Amino acid sequence: MRSMSFLRVSLTALLAIFLLSTVTAFAKDGRDFVGFYNVSHPIPQGDHMRVTLNLQVRNFSSADVKQAVVMLRQNTGLDLVGQSAPIKVLHDHGSVKVSQRFTVSRAEYELWQQGTQPTVFLVYKDARGHQLDRYIQLAPSHGF
Repeated sequence: MRSMSFLRVSLTALLAIFLLSTVTAFAKDGRDFVGFYNVSHPIPQGDHMRVTLNLQVRNFSSADVKQAVVMLRQNTGLDLVGQSAPIKVLHDHGSVKVSQRFTVSRAEYELWQQGTQPTVFLVYKDARGHQLDRYIQLAPSHGF
């Protein structure tokens, strides 16, 4: 009797593990775009800084992305700072380098110097023509 009970519990646990692993294998974790960044050529301009933001972005969205732009928002208020030139094609599992000059608040620049990543999004249209804004998770890099 005790072994039958153990068998049922074991089979139930095994089935639960199988179902959970199947669901997580197909679930997207929200990290369609990841990459590295560095900031170069800082020039003070009063309460602002003129900087070059260098990015290397990888695409894990399961689709090629065409005519995307990188949009930068300030962490301090999320105001739109600007955008990059369009990226012709960012292939699935491919990467692209983007370098763009931006003017950000001095407070924003100081946050970046303390390890806060820039708030950047990849903006593009999907196959149906819907505009998508996808956050790019970044890690600092000393150069690429």
